[in-house]
Amino acid sequence: MKKDKLVLWSILAVILLAFYWGYERFSSIKKEEARIKAEEIAEIKQSQTTFDNAVASRLFGITLGDSAIKLISGLNNWEPSDKEYNKWFEPSGLLKGTKNDFLSVGEFTLKLNDFISEETLDWLFLNKNKDFENYYIKYQPYGDYKITSIIGSLKKGSRYYDDCIKDLRPYATVIIERIKKENPDKHIIMEDMFFPEIEGKHNYAKVVFKYKKRKSFLDGKWILRINSYCREYNSYIELAAPSLRIELKTYQQIMKKINQQKEIDLKKEFDENAKEAKPEIDKSGL
Repeated sequence: MKKDKLVLWSILAVILLAFYWGYERFSSIKKEEARIKAEEIAEIKQSQTTFDNAVASRLFGITLGDSAIKLISGLNNWEPSDKEYNKWFEPSGLLKGTKNDFLSVGEFTLKLNDFISEETLDWLFLNKNKDFENYYIKYQPYGDYKITSIIGSLKKGSRYYDDCIKDLRPYATVIIERIKKENPDKHIIMEDMFFPEIEGKHNYAKVVFKYKKRKSFLDGKWILRINSYCREYNSYIELAAPSLRIELKTYQQIMKKINQQKEIDLKKEFDENAKEAKPEIDKSGL
C-alpha cells in the first residue's frame, strides 16, 4: 500500500514538474516574442523618424513639407483676414498664380517672386542666393498645402544641355554635402547621376537619396531628389520629396475641376459680351 502511494506521488511529482517546465517554456517563448515585437515596432518608428527627418530638408531657407500658405503669408509680411485670405485662391482651390505642368507633368507650381515686395522681410522666409534669379515651390493643393518641391533658376542661362548641367553641378554638390551631413544614418544611400552623360549616353542629371534597409517596409523608397531642368536658356535646380508628391488621380480630379470652371467662365463671358453688344435683330416668330 505504501509502495503504491509512493509510486502515485512520484508520478504526480513528475506531472507537476513537467507542467511547470512547460509553463516556464511557454512563458519564455511569449516573453521572447514580445521582446522581438517591441524591437520591431521600435525599429519601424526609428526608420520612419529617420525617413521623415530627411524628407524635411531645406533649400533657400524653405523646408519641404511646410505650408505654402504660411510661406506666402510670411513673404507678404502680414497675417491676412478671412476675406483677404480667400482672395488668394482660385475656385479650384489652387493658389492664384499657380502653373500646372511647369517643368514636370502632374504638379502645381507657384513662383515666389510674385509675393515679394520691397517692404517684405523675405530673408526670414526665403534665403536668397545672389546667383539665382527666380524661386518656385510645388505644393499639394489641399489640406495644409504642403510644399513638395523647391526650385531655383540661375541668373546665368545656357544654350546647351552640357553647359547647363556643368553650371548647375557646383550647387548640386553643395546641396548633397549638406543633406549627407544632416542625415548621417547609414541606411540613407545616395545615387549621384548629376552628369550630362553616363557611359557615353545622354543622361537626365539627378541625384537620388533612398532608404536602404533589408526587411524594412521603407526599403528602396525614395526620400529626396535633386533634379535639373534646362529650358530655353534657363537653368533650374530642384530639391523634391517624392513621398509628398500628389497622386496622379488627385491631379486629374483637380484638373477636371479647373477645366469645368474655365468652361463656365467662358460661357459667362460670352453671354455678357453678347448682352453688351445689344445687336438689332428681328424677333418675329421667336
